[in-house]
Amino acid sequence: MTDSSAQILAIKVRLKQALVQHRAGQLSDAEALYQGILNDAPEQPDALHLLGLIRGEQGQEHIGIELIERALRKRPLAAAYHHNIAGLYRRVGEMALAKARFQDAFTLKPDYGEAYQGYAEMVTFAPQDPFLDAVEQQLTDPNLHDQTRCYLHFAAGKYLDDTAEYDQAFKHYESANGLAARSFSVAKNRQFFQDLVYFQPDLQSIEARGGSVGDQPMPIFVVGMPRSGTSLVEQILASHSRVFGAGELNDLATVSLQLAQTLRAQSAPAGMRRDESSRLVQVAVDRARARYLHALRDRDYGEGIQWIVDKHPLNFRFLGLLRAMIPGVKIVHVSRHPLDTCLSCFFQNFTKGQDYSFNLTDLGQYYLDYQRLMNHWSAVPGLNIHTVTYESLLASPQSVIESLLAFCELPFEPACLRFYDTIRTVSTASFNQVRQPIYQTSKARWRHYAQHLGPLARMLDLDAESPAMITGSKL
Repeated sequence: MTDSSAQILAIKVRLKQALVQHRAGQLSDAEALYQGILNDAPEQPDALHLLGLIRGEQGQEHIGIELIERALRKRPLAAAYHHNIAGLYRRVGEMALAKARFQDAFTLKPDYGEAYQGYAEMVTFAPQDPFLDAVEQQLTDPNLHDQTRCYLHFAAGKYLDDTAEYDQAFKHYESANGLAARSFSVAKNRQFFQDLVYFQPDLQSIEARGGSVGDQPMPIFVVGMPRSGTSLVEQILASHSRVFGAGELNDLATVSLQLAQTLRAQSAPAGMRRDESSRLVQVAVDRARARYLHALRDRDYGEGIQWIVDKHPLNFRFLGLLRAMIPGVKIVHVSRHPLDTCLSCFFQNFTKGQDYSFNLTDLGQYYLDYQRLMNHWSAVPGLNIHTVTYESLLASPQSVIESLLAFCELPFEPACLRFYDTIRTVSTASFNQVRQPIYQTSKARWRHYAQHLGPLARMLDLDAESPAMITGSKL
């Protein structure tokens, strides 16, 4: 074996080790291994590409793009490189480049289902676009993997929704969701919500104290169902000179789940006096607050930032714990018509965390549990919740935005009305919406699909809004 072939073999072994760490979520270990390979072989394309992905996951999208562009110069026909750099270009708002790279990916690899879906999410299709023919041609292949078929059905559904072929669109979305093969337990989730409510009496009895804040920025939480308009509200707030939009942070979920576990373990232990139990609860809450605020502020937000928007929609689950951790914290709850919200979730191929959204029955039950929990939190003293209704924001943007800023103790700034001009990284499914002026086409979108939503409408007690039907025709 020559020295050159031995080096190539050694790099392959190290890449394999790094991939194991990368797939396990051990990003720092994988990063070190990729960097070690590049120290020895600076233009090794796989190491450049994979390190670029890690930089993207670390919020360093521009560095990730530079690394993957270097990889593409060495291996221009690698479809995966084109697909993954397209995702990074999309996050930073380089839409034309993103579209071109998604297209390159499925041109190089005609059965690249994920690239078709990525491209479809970025484009508003017109009838006769050849895209649908290409997707349907791939769907005729009997050897396609179910995951690939799933991506292709989501892409076809988007095309047909854009071109007003609503019945055909819904059929593709149904197929896509079924092929996603996600499982969700309504019962387990409902018990989890009930457990979070169960601890409220203990938490409400502890001393309300927020700790020393000083001049450091504080969080504003934007919560609600996914696809309800939370990204739009964050973009509006982030357009203010004193606000930084941090996106979907997992910090509150991490510390809240740890706190809930501690509370469960300390709940009325045998032989413990109530005052001792309360002291332990107070200690646990203080530690949770310190961990959350440290994680929130341990980022570079620039000068003059007063507020940091923590926009993880599912943080609505933890508002009771949040009330104890950071008393008086500002919470913006975004709500949207239930059927529009659920339909938009069903049409979105979430990568993780939203397994309830792939089945309309599970989705309806989850929505009802969300609704019940938010009604409960709204009645809890001490929770500072401001509700923004998506439909009201579309109808009267200036008055709704002025009210929102007043709630956040911020003076009005015209940039908040021109939120679509604000340049920032957006990694959620609303990457297109937040970069356009407010438009009305998402309002009452469910009506196009009313004949498919009867069971969901009845579950949500919205029967009256479903049009009456006679032999398949609307009255």
